[in-house]
Amino acid sequence: MSEQIALTDHELLGYASASLPPAEATAIAARLAGDAAARATLAEWQRQDAALAALYQAVAREPVPTRLTDVIRRAEAEDVTRTGGRPWTSRWQIAATVAALALGVGAGWFARDLAASRPAAHTLASDAMRAYDTYVVEVAHPVEVAASDADHLNTWMSKRLGHQMRPPDFAAVGFTLMGGRIVPSEKGPAALYMYDNAAGQRITLYVAPQGASTTTAFQFAQEGPTQGFYWMDRDLSYAVVGTVPRSDLRRIALAAYEQLI
Repeated sequence: MSEQIALTDHELLGYASASLPPAEATAIAARLAGDAAARATLAEWQRQDAALAALYQAVAREPVPTRLTDVIRRAEAEDVTRTGGRPWTSRWQIAATVAALALGVGAGWFARDLAASRPAAHTLASDAMRAYDTYVVEVAHPVEVAASDADHLNTWMSKRLGHQMRPPDFAAVGFTLMGGRIVPSEKGPAALYMYDNAAGQRITLYVAPQGASTTTAFQFAQEGPTQGFYWMDRDLSYAVVGTVPRSDLRRIALAAYEQLI
C-alpha cells in the first residue's frame, strides 16, 4: 500500500478557513485522520485564532471613526461637483478610496489598540527568551539562590516582586528546580526560575510584574531555537522558555499555569 502524501500548509489553510469546495474539504478531512502532524498544526492554528479573537475582537466591533467616513463623503461630494450634479463615481473608484484608507489612515486607527496591547506581550516574550539565553549557558552560576535554600529564595523573590512567590513543581514532567535569580524588566524586577532534567536540558519560568491583561490565553513565541509559551494574569505575567520540543514545553507551561493561576 502506498504511503499517504502529507498535507501541505496550503491545503490546511484552505480547510481551516472553510473556503474549499465540499468534495475537497471532505477529502482533506479523510486525510487528516491519518496525518497526526497535520492535525497538530491545525490545532495550533485554532488555538492561535482563539487567542487573537480574545485580544482583538472588541476592536473589530467598534464603529469606523467619522474622520474616515468623512473622507469618502468629501470624495463623493467633489465628484458630484465635477459632473454637474450627476453622481457617477464608479464602484472601483470608491473601492480604491476605501482601500487607501484601510492601508493608510485606517491602519493608524486600527493599530491604536494593537499598539497598546501588543508591546506588553511582545516585551514579555522577548525579555523572557533573552533571560533564558543569557543564563541557561552558565555552568558555575546558573542561579543566584539555589533550590536547597527554598525559604530564602521564596522570601527574596516575594519581597522584590511585591507578591507571594513560590515556584511550581515540574517533577511530574521530569524537571527539577535548580533555583532562581532576579532579572530586570521594563516594569521592575522579574523572577527567573531555572529547572533541569536528567538529560541536562534546562527550561526557565520567567515572572514579571506586567499583568492586568484581559486574557490569560496561551501565546507562543520563538526566536531561533529558543521558544516559549506565555500568558498574563492579574498583576503578573509568566513565560515558560526552553529549547525542548514544543509539545514538551507546552506540557510544562500547562503544569505551571495550573499551579500558578
